[in-house]
Amino acid sequence: MLLKRRNHVISIYQIFIEPKGDQFKDKQGRFDDSKEGWKQKFLLEMEGKADTDLKVENKHFKLIGLPFYNEKLKKEFEEALENKILS
Repeated sequence: MLLKRRNHVISIYQIFIEPKGDQFKDKQGRFDDSKEGWKQKFLLEMEGKADTDLKVENKHFKLIGLPFYNEKLKKEFEEALENKILS
């Protein structure tokens, strides 16, 4: 995703999104304790642990991991996406 801000700085965001069907949910209807929970945890932690001090031609790079996308959890996903991009 390329974003151009009002100050004309171009930011490059590499966003990792993984859709997951209901068959992967845990007993609470989420993914935290499911067999795929480790992967969602990895996606959410990658941003803080990755070395993203990459600057190329005055462009800024940001690595973003998001919670799994699921239609029934769409609102939570959209809020996470919005928070990550606007922060």
